[in-house]
Amino acid sequence: MTNSSDMPPFGGILNAGIQAIKQLCNRTNGITSKAFEKKVAEIAGLTDEHLTMPFVNPEYPMYADDEDEGMLDLCYESLSEVMLTCLVAIGAIKDEVFNIEANLGQSSVHLIAFDSKITPENLIEIDPFGKIYFWLAGDNLANHRHADVPSNAYESNLDRFDSKSFRVLREVNKVCYGTQGDPLINHLIDETMRRTSVFMNNYADVITANDHVKVTPRMILDEVFQLNPLQFEYLCLKVVETSLISEDKKSDTPDSVISARHTGKSNDGGIDGIVTQDCGAGEIHTYYIQAKQYSETNNISNRELRNFVGGFPPNAERHHGIFITTSDFTKPAQEYAQNLNSHNLILVNQIALLDLMLEHEIGLEKVQTETLVMNKSFFRKIRKK
Repeated sequence: MTNSSDMPPFGGILNAGIQAIKQLCNRTNGITSKAFEKKVAEIAGLTDEHLTMPFVNPEYPMYADDEDEGMLDLCYESLSEVMLTCLVAIGAIKDEVFNIEANLGQSSVHLIAFDSKITPENLIEIDPFGKIYFWLAGDNLANHRHADVPSNAYESNLDRFDSKSFRVLREVNKVCYGTQGDPLINHLIDETMRRTSVFMNNYADVITANDHVKVTPRMILDEVFQLNPLQFEYLCLKVVETSLISEDKKSDTPDSVISARHTGKSNDGGIDGIVTQDCGAGEIHTYYIQAKQYSETNNISNRELRNFVGGFPPNAERHHGIFITTSDFTKPAQEYAQNLNSHNLILVNQIALLDLMLEHEIGLEKVQTETLVMNKSFFRKIRKK
């Protein structure tokens, strides 16, 4: 058997794959496995001994202490699979199943002049965006599951992922390159695991600890419907208050004094909350809020709007009624609001409520790359009201 130290470094084999693609890229019917393997062996200096070096595949069940011929695989076949995965990731080829098709176009022009043994230090030259790590992680998840482990448990359990991942590649690395392993293979395993672990740990944290979850409208609605009616009134009061503050900051003279108070408990004429905006020079605007946390099919009628309008003064310039619901308004209710001249009545249905929360980041916050995420602690505070 070839001594492990004689196997050419994986960085040289990977570079040989790139050079082979460049030399064979004009084949009209794609690159066959025979042509590719011959060219890679020629460039990397692979011998028959290298190509036939065996290892005991840890993925095979071990029923006896003695090595069974059926448990043996070829080291180079596994190295070649990793090489092809890397070539797909960096855009050198379009498919890792033979016949492979070269992909040396505009997106991979940086590979044309490259011809060096690949190391952890110069890997960025052929893979500036770190795509290799993601391809290796995906390939690892897809190809190294175990019959006794449900796929969902394997993919979502970080400890199991750590213990099961790259079992074949780790064994090949040891057989080919000794206990210290090949520097590039070590780097690919470690960095792929690190990035995957960061993702999986952060995914767990956003659910259980940090309360940061990438937001969708459905997620906002789920949080809103978990509130009781009184808590929903506090939410609506916060929506109006925050919206007014945000709009005031955008104005030419952002000097309004805005204050909010909840009135729902006192049964103050059907008004659930009041927000006051003092614009100075005696100009004061008052916003009267009614909040209805209805099911999505239970729309607000014009009768409910009439009852609400009767609870605040008929001054359309200074007094504003805002009716907020998690459902919608019937067509007669919408017509009533449009034709109402005595009062200023603003209707906020489910879609408008979501828009306001997204626009003014109510119950949401931006993290890192300006992505809106759900701030669950906000809703927990509301539920304590």
